Amino acid sequence: MPPDPDRSKLEFAALTDTGRVRRQNEDAIAVNEACGLALLADGMGGHLAGEVASRMAVNIIGQALEDKLLEYAKHAGSADVQAQLQQWMRDAIHLANTRILHAAQNTPGCRGMGTTLVLALHFDHTLAVAHVGDSRLYRLRGTTLQQLTRDHSVLQQEIAAGLITPEQAAISKKRNLITRALGAAPLLEVELHQHDFQAGDIALLCSDGLTDMVPEQQIADLLHANRSDLPQACAQLVACANARGGQDNVSVVLIKARDNEPRSENS
Repeated sequence: MPPDPDRSKLEFAALTDTGRVRRQNEDAIAVNEACGLALLADGMGGHLAGEVASRMAVNIIGQALEDKLLEYAKHAGSADVQAQLQQWMRDAIHLANTRILHAAQNTPGCRGMGTTLVLALHFDHTLAVAHVGDSRLYRLRGTTLQQLTRDHSVLQQEIAAGLITPEQAAISKKRNLITRALGAAPLLEVELHQHDFQAGDIALLCSDGLTDMVPEQQIADLLHANRSDLPQACAQLVACANARGGQDNVSVVLIKARDNEPRSENS
């Protein structure tokens, strides 16, 4: 794919960790810097099946989008490029859903497997986002952390209906009950939206192994304190989740729109 000057202003970092309780890591992450693409999936299922589902998701979707994005230059400047990108994202996710469902139905030990997904694709100072389940995407702008995705979960439905408060949800035993997942059914509703992404902004893709363990304000503080060193920011987020119990696998992917400010040891 031809170099995109806009994407050359992006910086990526990613880290995944098994945590302190689980025996295997069922999260999967992938970054394609040339395409401005990041993916994160959190698998579920029987022994190793969640790992299979999450890895299938990021591999299938990543490859399908890379193939399609080779055509991006042909569509650049066209009025419908945003709609085209969203359609490619939707098609890639549906392809992964079909293949995961087929594997779950036909592979010994994989019955019932599935995975969440959160995907971010950068173009023209914009993040195109797709997500299924309760893996999240946040945007740090300045010192303010904003959640850009809304969980597809039982708790989120109860919050939206006014049945419980976010504070009650944080300690609920229903935290891991999701209402959408790749591999769960032939028909999958994918949520897609777009967000402005300015110089200095940082996008955080993460599994619930981070958000269940670390309060959002602490996530914001760690990101801001390490904004000039994304690998260190990833390491700090994972270490914090583990220090607070590490009850689940924890994965983070960071995307920063470089602001061209000089790096300093104290920034």
